[in-house]
Amino acid sequence: MIEKDIVDRLDAVLSAEVYYGMQPQPPHDHPAPLPVVIVNRVASVWLAGFCGTDTGLSTAGIQVDYYDETAEGARRLADQGRVALRDIVASSAGGALLDSEISYYDEESRGWRVQQRWDVADYSPALS
Repeated sequence: MIEKDIVDRLDAVLSAEVYYGMQPQPPHDHPAPLPVVIVNRVASVWLAGFCGTDTGLSTAGIQVDYYDETAEGARRLADQGRVALRDIVASSAGGALLDSEISYYDEESRGWRVQQRWDVADYSPALS
């Protein structure tokens, strides 16, 4: 699963907690501690052609959200993450392409957020 590869890679190089799915939330509506990085698979597209659908290989849309208390801190994390992920290889399927990147102040986390969307070739579980 490419998400695990991405979490492991970011966890090794960033000075922030890295989670898949969501960050554990503290009680009593307090914002979670920052900095933090959240990785999610937001889409998968299976390749199809004249011979049908290749149910083993997909292009996964992976969203990586970098949060910090300052815009500069969130940007620094995103810059380091971009360098770490641009050459990642999913098995022998291919590399990762950065599709988009946006940044803004996030009211819920009470911090700055840089959101990257990566397209990654991945040997995925078969379609049911």
